[in-house]
Amino acid sequence: MAKTIGTGLSERIVASEGFVGSFRQLERLCAETFLLGSGGNFSAEVSEELDVPRLLRFADILSHSEFPLHRELSYTVIALLHELLATDTLDPDLEATVSGFTEAIMIELGNFPAIKTLRRRSELELVPPQSKEVTRALKHAIQETSQGDAVFTDAQATIVRSLEGASFFSFSGPTSLGKSFIIKDTLYGLVQKPEIANRSIVVLVPTKALITQTVADLRDVLADLPDVHVSPHPQLSYFLRKQFSRTVFVFTPERLLSYLPEAPREIDYLFVDEAQKVISEHDTRSPLYYHAINETLRKFATKLIFASPNIDNPEIFLQLFQKSSEGSVAVPERTVSQRRYLVDFVDRKVSHFEQHFGTADNEYPVPPQWSNKFDVVRELSRSNQSIVYINSARGTVTGACEFAESLPDKTDPRLDALATFAAENVHEDYYLIRCLKKGVAFHHGRMPQDLRDKIEELFSLVNSPLQFVFCTSTLLEGVNLPAKNIFVLSDRHGLKMLTRLDFENLIGRAGRLTYDFSGNVICIRDRASAWHGTTRELIRGSGTHRAESFLVNPRKGRKKEFTDIERILTGKPLPKGRSEEARKATQQYASILTLHELDGQSSPLKDYFIDRIPNAKDILKKVSLSVAVPPDILRSTPDIPSISQDGVWNRMKADPASARLVPTDADLTKTSTYLSVLLRLYSEYDWNGQESVGSDSLVPKWKTSADPITARLRYWANLTRNWTSGKPLNQIIKGSIRYYERNGEITFRDFESETTYTTEPFVKSDPRHINLVIEETLLDIEVGLRFKIMRYLQNHYELARLAVGEEDAGINLASLVEYGTSNTVAIALQDAGLSRAAALKVATDFGEFVDVSDDGDLIDLKINELINAAASEPEVLDELIELFPRHPMSEEVAE
Repeated sequence: MAKTIGTGLSERIVASEGFVGSFRQLERLCAETFLLGSGGNFSAEVSEELDVPRLLRFADILSHSEFPLHRELSYTVIALLHELLATDTLDPDLEATVSGFTEAIMIELGNFPAIKTLRRRSELELVPPQSKEVTRALKHAIQETSQGDAVFTDAQATIVRSLEGASFFSFSGPTSLGKSFIIKDTLYGLVQKPEIANRSIVVLVPTKALITQTVADLRDVLADLPDVHVSPHPQLSYFLRKQFSRTVFVFTPERLLSYLPEAPREIDYLFVDEAQKVISEHDTRSPLYYHAINETLRKFATKLIFASPNIDNPEIFLQLFQKSSEGSVAVPERTVSQRRYLVDFVDRKVSHFEQHFGTADNEYPVPPQWSNKFDVVRELSRSNQSIVYINSARGTVTGACEFAESLPDKTDPRLDALATFAAENVHEDYYLIRCLKKGVAFHHGRMPQDLRDKIEELFSLVNSPLQFVFCTSTLLEGVNLPAKNIFVLSDRHGLKMLTRLDFENLIGRAGRLTYDFSGNVICIRDRASAWHGTTRELIRGSGTHRAESFLVNPRKGRKKEFTDIERILTGKPLPKGRSEEARKATQQYASILTLHELDGQSSPLKDYFIDRIPNAKDILKKVSLSVAVPPDILRSTPDIPSISQDGVWNRMKADPASARLVPTDADLTKTSTYLSVLLRLYSEYDWNGQESVGSDSLVPKWKTSADPITARLRYWANLTRNWTSGKPLNQIIKGSIRYYERNGEITFRDFESETTYTTEPFVKSDPRHINLVIEETLLDIEVGLRFKIMRYLQNHYELARLAVGEEDAGINLASLVEYGTSNTVAIALQDAGLSRAAALKVATDFGEFVDVSDDGDLIDLKINELINAAASEPEVLDELIELFPRHPMSEEVAE
């Protein structure tokens, strides 16, 4: 096949010693400028004068190539030259020339965000030739977004063109590609199609944290479409169905499964963001992902779109659901360049990893002024924003506090406002407050969602006073929080080693699209066990890799996962050495496989199980005949062992009077009501075996006395009562503090202790103890109560509803736990899209503007009157305007 002139010349350029030598000199000069400063003592290799005009000519030719590598090299030359200009390392007289070439090259590359970056920095003295303006006009015409307010990059346009008209499609690309931007723009076009009327589109995301961000982004994008509602909840009230003819849902797998049984609107499209979660070996929720998608396809003729980070084979997700793999695209091009470093305090050296032509690391001694990891963060960040990754929530908080102590106070009303919000909504001694005074914050999944939202919002502002954010793996789960620098202080994701996919997804946040031409990734090694062997190679290597799943073309002889499933199905224990996460995942796959047998459904899971396990068909037949629980219930909760659900169901059928877990006349103000519920759940669902292992276990392991278990269940009962009564979070935390005051001591996980757990006398005046209580309370509400306990409550209620009917099933306590209130008006308003705090405020102070039926359905909402009445409540008002942006009163207030 003939090559273009640009491709042919580019091949000769990258093979030439002249280009390779100049490119490596440019890379090393940038690295040494970053590490040593513009006045540093540079090595001999980079001290010679850099031939900038020659590099620019090379970059111009490379931009005309069809090969992604050549185009990436072209962009990298430009990005690194701009870094040298920004640090005054290059002659300022070269700026006009570099900027002129930049505009022309970025037009050819179709990298329009980089042109925005350029325009923010300087006025052009040299303009591109007329031929480039023709190219620009052409790309603007054919690569314009659905809204007409932006232009896709060439890489994005490749994906968008492939997506058009596709029923099943999968694409992958670097984090900087802008996958979410593509999804949002595609949604904008799809949701306006006539065939979507009275139907829905679902965006599937990994976590509740990402639900909030995605909902806010989509509401902003779809704000000018009056018929479209974006909802994070499965319930769709009469009011919302009447008000909006089209719905975009943003769900986690659990919420999607709860939507499917009584779906008020068919799902026309399912977008799976962060699709790598579907096949992750280390995520206990991967089976649930797989099951939720499979159930959607089983129930509806849903079109399926996958978006994943930089992998070579995005078709794997289509193969997993037995769809044609032709509709897939892997795009390797980055829109932001990156440089990678390792600061090694163990071997006392700093390594710069060349990304293209280097065969060895460039090594330098650790500067004497760097005595610890936080010196590195402070010195290399300079005036730029930085993200600091630590693999645990506790470590993130501790690290942020320790680092903040080394910084001067920062005066800014925006920091003060955020600190006040944290004090009022969490606690006045919350560690975040002292960090904010220094321009530092921490961010992890256990924090209140509204507080995380405010941190992200402040950090993303131009000229933000918030310079440093310490965070956990929330970055791996798609939270959009880019920065100029990312410091990676651990080579682990939780307790597991970072995989290449994890690492590339994490560091993809280095460099802000439209603000930076490049970003810096700095890994720091301060102990011998970190960043060596395979994880050190993660820093060195870039590019893509192949994703794998035991459900898609498993290598010949791979049986471990299937033999483990067989053991679960036949009641045998798993082999020693299997982790708790592996046990839970295997249990879920066993339940899902049972459902496939009950439905007579063909699937990769079932087909490979039959292929790899002797007598598999007999095993499946026997198991399916033994299942007592109704299949529709098992579909919603495959994460709860079917044997437990069978036991609950059989007891209900034998004794219908016992089906009701919470009587309709129960006193919900008493802790004893909730304690009796939890005692039943503990017994009926075998919490001693299922929920007594792991760092987030609900109860201690049964030994010789029931006292510790009863005490722990009483704690959960008290927390459930406080949460469902609608108490604000800060009051619940104060209640937890009083609990420890009465108890007299506090036990916590101590990662520096040989015994793992440490018990100390509780001291209310000790900020460390207060923050331990805050941390535990936030974790228990989000994970223990609103995830684990709620799943058991919902399962029990659904079983009771089938066994004895809805009227005799009692109170659905799971609903109260989900929404944090027993107020039906507040629950209906949360279903409509308001936060818990805003919904409770409206229900309490402005209830006259809300009409809710006896069964809790939102019938009407007097939006004009409500917005007018809430004018003095800015938090509530902002949410109402975001929820109903096209309403006349919203537009009037916005103006």
